Amino acid sequence: MLASPHPRLQPSSASMSPKRACDSCTSRKVKCNGTWPCDTCRDANKRIPCTYLRPARKRGPKVRRQPRSSPDTVSRLVDQQKEQGDNVDSHGEGSFDRQSVESCFSQRIPKTILASVIRLYQQYSFSVWPVVSADAVLPNLEDIDPGKVGKDDENTACLITALCAATMAQLHLQPFMDGPRAVDSSIMAKACVQMRGNRDNHNEHLDLKSVLVSFFLHVYHAKVNQRNSAMMFIQEAIAGARVLRLDELSCQQGSISGFPPQDHTIANKELVFPLLWVSERGYALHLGLSPSYTDPVLLPELGNDSITDVHVQGLLDLVKLFTAFDRISVSRKARVGNASITDLIATEEALSSVLLTITEHISTRTADCHITREWMRTILWQEALSLGLLSSGSGTAVMTFGFPAQVSRDLLRALRHFSETDLLPLGRDQLLKCFEVANSLADTVLFTSATCHSGFELGPQDFLHALYQKLLPFLEQDSVLKSILRAKTAEILVMAPARLLTTELGYTGLRWPRPHAIDGENNNHYTETPALKALSWDDLEEGLLLPIANPNWILQP
Repeated sequence: MLASPHPRLQPSSASMSPKRACDSCTSRKVKCNGTWPCDTCRDANKRIPCTYLRPARKRGPKVRRQPRSSPDTVSRLVDQQKEQGDNVDSHGEGSFDRQSVESCFSQRIPKTILASVIRLYQQYSFSVWPVVSADAVLPNLEDIDPGKVGKDDENTACLITALCAATMAQLHLQPFMDGPRAVDSSIMAKACVQMRGNRDNHNEHLDLKSVLVSFFLHVYHAKVNQRNSAMMFIQEAIAGARVLRLDELSCQQGSISGFPPQDHTIANKELVFPLLWVSERGYALHLGLSPSYTDPVLLPELGNDSITDVHVQGLLDLVKLFTAFDRISVSRKARVGNASITDLIATEEALSSVLLTITEHISTRTADCHITREWMRTILWQEALSLGLLSSGSGTAVMTFGFPAQVSRDLLRALRHFSETDLLPLGRDQLLKCFEVANSLADTVLFTSATCHSGFELGPQDFLHALYQKLLPFLEQDSVLKSILRAKTAEILVMAPARLLTTELGYTGLRWPRPHAIDGENNNHYTETPALKALSWDDLEEGLLLPIANPNWILQP
């Protein structure tokens, strides 16, 4: 008979409740006679401990299954609830709401929720995806039930739910309550996919709306970090756009096959393919893949109305950056061999020379352009590093170890006027780009010797600290990226030269601000310098990574 590691915890066979299986038989799902040790464990070829330590589970289903939606079921529940509340005041605890009960079983998405999300898209995300007209969608908006949408309305319903799924995921919107049911981005995406699946051969009935449905499903899946699905959807959108010959059109409104000119749901139709083009390239670079469409995109000829639209101009600026990067990019040169110094220098010069027409505008797309440019410059520097082309004595900035500090400073100065609200609609893609810039700077500082700057001259560790603080609200969305960058930043700040201890304050004309009077004297009279604006006694005493009171002071020209 096998010995038990916990004999006092084993019940005797006499006190054992009937039909109780031991832990081993329960795990292996074999028959057990309920004794101790049971016959199965005792007769096993290998030594198996026979224990009864696990609590007995209740019999029957572990989760109460929700019945399918049916009018009879809903009506019966409503009638039962009404009967129970007959003797209670209609405004008391026994009152019932038929709509709340129906929402438990229905897949219907109310138009009030759809309208709220579309208005948020118009306010925050239109500058990123300026292709859907909220003004044209909202007046005709109706409730959407995936199982009851008519064939004539399926395309529009799919587009609306896909747009809402992408917007809710991108802006981190909390679920909307429809009675007891929570409607979140996943509900929107599932409704869209269900309606697409209900259509017979939906790929045979392509139009501009179905192309944008694939695009917004790409955005949603990229946001929830489902990479394979996201890549498949953006390539599906590219393929559909090519079938419609959007890459070959003269980009005049109304010339798109299968899209009536009187339908104003799609805004800036000429920008659909450029939007798909830059989206696929950016996401493919993140995954280390090649884009499916390798040809350069043609910039559309815009009318007078579009020229004055900052959102449209922002997207065109982004296309210019990707065109400059793609013309002699590392990924395309890899087909015939490694990129040369000439290629890398020429690409960096091309990126730096791109004139952004929306520099003076504070918009989400403007921030997107600035972040993308510095991210591309970082990629070029990383390629030069991997090829062993860097040199401390190089006369070209991109070929030196100090280039990440220059890129970080340029990024900080470009984003100094942007608030968290301005950057939030950019989503995870831009977070990854900013992380790439900051992480490259951190690695450079960690693996190169630290230098002591004279006086209060700013160094790479200052740029890293400020960049960390700028990204902190978005790093909260990804604990892995936050932990990596926080650990490196903390190590760098600890290892940085103690400039306050090595600087002769009297020589520089600085007087140290003291938090309390010394020997009864009031020491509130001191000269405040820009460097000291970023420091407080709380920062020095409580931790190195506390938020800077005004991180933008180092970003001024």
